[in-house]
Amino acid sequence: MFSAAVVASPLHNPSRLATYVSEFTANIRDIPFRGVLTEPSDLEGAAAVVLVATGGTEHTILETVRRSKLRYVLLVYHDFENSLPAVMEVTPALRKYIHVEIAHLSSMRSLVEHIATASRAALTLSSSKLLVFGSPSPWLVYSSGSDDALRSKLGIEVEYVDMRDLYTEYDRVSDDFTGRQERFKQLVNTSLIEVEHISKSFRLYLAFNKIARERGARAISVRCFDLIKDMKLAGCLALSLLLDDFLVAGCEADIPATATMMILKELSGRPPWIANVVSVSRGRVELAHCTIATSITHSFTLTTHFESGLPVAISGIVRKNSEATIAKYDPKRNLIRAARGVVTESEPKYGARCRTQLTLEVSEKFSDRLLGDPLGAHVVVSFTNVLKPLEILAKILDVDVEVFE
Repeated sequence: MFSAAVVASPLHNPSRLATYVSEFTANIRDIPFRGVLTEPSDLEGAAAVVLVATGGTEHTILETVRRSKLRYVLLVYHDFENSLPAVMEVTPALRKYIHVEIAHLSSMRSLVEHIATASRAALTLSSSKLLVFGSPSPWLVYSSGSDDALRSKLGIEVEYVDMRDLYTEYDRVSDDFTGRQERFKQLVNTSLIEVEHISKSFRLYLAFNKIARERGARAISVRCFDLIKDMKLAGCLALSLLLDDFLVAGCEADIPATATMMILKELSGRPPWIANVVSVSRGRVELAHCTIATSITHSFTLTTHFESGLPVAISGIVRKNSEATIAKYDPKRNLIRAARGVVTESEPKYGARCRTQLTLEVSEKFSDRLLGDPLGAHVVVSFTNVLKPLEILAKILDVDVEVFE
């Protein structure tokens, strides 16, 4: 998905060129390097980093892009050999075809790392499967019917599983929890919830896990209120355990939100959090949901699910001042919207909200946009800043992107 090359005029000075190439290759590390191009060639992948080592290379760059399947290119320049003039000439011509960014040779490394992260994410997503247990919840009147867009833009295959298949697998799971007894004991020893309910949640987690692994899925999403109706059990703890296993687990069979979780997980390497937007004011967003990966919390308590009052849900607390990325992918509009946030509150203050409650400080432009042009009930949070690789990923995938710092 990613390659690198140096472009130079046939008239270049070999010794000086070698110096530029050496500095460039030191910054690209393990990225496949195609060498020095003095005439048009093909570059593999959807993204590339190109050092424009000399002037007189505009035609070579333009034709190389036309021959390749690139969607994003970083043009790197230095202060000599008419490198920058060549970049400035070719960039507006390239932008008719692909996304282009420009960086100096001395400051390219962090951007290259972001491109590498985005490229790996794009590659992983393109071979990913999302299992949907049941169908989207009936109140998701906007956030449904987007399977084809996920496949065409992200490469994610959506596969549906009948809830009866889940219940059948659940019935097969024994309660000895072989190999996971310590985790089960930890939950029991830190909770006032009855052991019976934690045991049922653990069995549900193992049933989800087995089906997902057997079908080669990287993510699941479940019509979880069916679990409440059919099993008298909230699925929140089971989903949390899946997330702690780095299997993305979304709620309410919300396919766009679960796809957003997949994106943020691949970019951050951490479990994401899906949440309801429950209050918005200028520069402030309040979020709540009844599940969260315990591995991303400072502390947590097992409790009851908000709407049903049934076990087992999670009231998690995230460290204050944690940096965050809040995002949503909307396949119907081919849009990713994302913003930087900072956790300002994370205590469960309200009984009439889902159990994990969190407040983010965000830019006023983002809070205005969130309320003025919503993309559905759910958003997704990663407790790290992945705005730049997310922006690059959107360009690689040819998805529109709105970023709010």
